[in-house]
Formats: sequence, structure tokens, C-alpha cells
Amino acid sequence: MNLKKLVLGSAGLGIAVIGLVYLLAPHLLLDVYGVDIQSPSEANIFRSGSGSLFVALAILFFLGAANTRYTRTSLVTLFTFMSGLAVGRLVSFVADGWPHAVLIAVFVVEAFYAGAAAYVLRVEDSASQLSTAAER
Repeated sequence: MNLKKLVLGSAGLGIAVIGLVYLLAPHLLLDVYGVDIQSPSEANIFRSGSGSLFVALAILFFLGAANTRYTRTSLVTLFTFMSGLAVGRLVSFVADGWPHAVLIAVFVVEAFYAGAAAYVLRVEDSASQLSTAAER
């Protein structure tokens, strides 16, 4: 299996699981952090903002792993998505203090996938440049 498929497929799997839990039973994840859903509006925010969005992105990551036509778009999206989450957590660490240990571990995973996506994109760009130079 090549690195692109491994990065996109494993990220897709993790994001799909988290997204499905937020979509179908958000209280299961939120209870870990001591967050309680108090209203239908709060449930709606977690089900749509985290659940459906994560599932949709997981589908894109799986699509990029399975079809080279979508690989680059999926990698750019993975980089953007994971970087955005990691930066948001860093801002929270500074502004709000240290969260639950699980959220620190999640930050490490997000930073890892952002870095992995950037690395794969860089390798892809370098290979493309070498191929173009060889054709000249």
C-alpha cells in the first residue's frame, strides 16, 4: 500500500468513527470531557457540526485513497482540516489552559496527520517536478 492511501485511509477511518459517534450518540464522547448536552439546539450543533461534517470529510478521504483523481484534493483537505483543528486546540491551550488528557492526545494525532498530509503532498510535488524535468 502506498503512503498516500495509508494516510488518507487511516485518517478517513478515524474521522468516520468519531463522526458517527457524534452523529448518532454525541453524549458518549462528550461525557468523557464532562460536557453535558442541555438542549436540542446543543445536540444539533454537535450532530451537524461535528458528526455530519466529520462523516462527509471521511468519505472524501476514502474517495482520495481509492481514486487517484481525488487524491490530491483529499490530501489538501486533510492538511487544512487537521491543521485547523490543531491550531484551534493550541489557541485554546493558551487562552483556556490545559484540557482533558484525551484532548491533548487528540491534538498530537491532528498535528501528526497535518504533517503527514503535508509530507505526502511535498513528495508528490517533488516527484512531479522530477518527471517534468526528465521529459524535457
